[in-house]
Amino acid sequence: MKLFAAIFLPEKIAGDIVREQKGVSGARWVSEERLHITLGFFGDVDPDYAELLDHEIGTLRMGSFELELAGGGHFGKTEPHAIWAGVKPHPALERLHAHCRHAARRAEVQMESRKYMPHVTMAYMKPRSPLDRIVSFEQRMADFETRPFLVDQFSLISSHPKKRGPNLYKEEARYPLLGEGVAP
Repeated sequence: MKLFAAIFLPEKIAGDIVREQKGVSGARWVSEERLHITLGFFGDVDPDYAELLDHEIGTLRMGSFELELAGGGHFGKTEPHAIWAGVKPHPALERLHAHCRHAARRAEVQMESRKYMPHVTMAYMKPRSPLDRIVSFEQRMADFETRPFLVDQFSLISSHPKKRGPNLYKEEARYPLLGEGVAP
């Protein structure tokens, strides 16, 4: 099963994103309940290793923190494939990402290796989507900013393909952010 760790957005913040989802031809907008910040993408994971990964991720002892979304952009320089809202940098978010990376290593699970760039995917683009609309979207998103929101939990999610439409997400585990420090 494909697994990833993520922070799902509170309803009000997700609503702020949904209000910006307009004006881009070829965009397949992500629904409100699916909007999230990926902490780590693990890809296809054997069920035995998934159980070990869940255990390792669960060793985190860290308090809650606040995040803000700001700005926007796209992935794919010449052939855009996704547009996103940015996440303001925060040391606690970096720590959470690093913990997911270490948990994956301890569980002998591969995690996506590219540099971490926290974001919320707002839409996936159809091939040959007009770049001028995407540039206009980015200009509009330059002033986008949400109020701070509390991050007091994150989840391990499995993604299951469907015949039509977006993959089905299932929460496999939820991790509260209650304590201080990182468990050994």
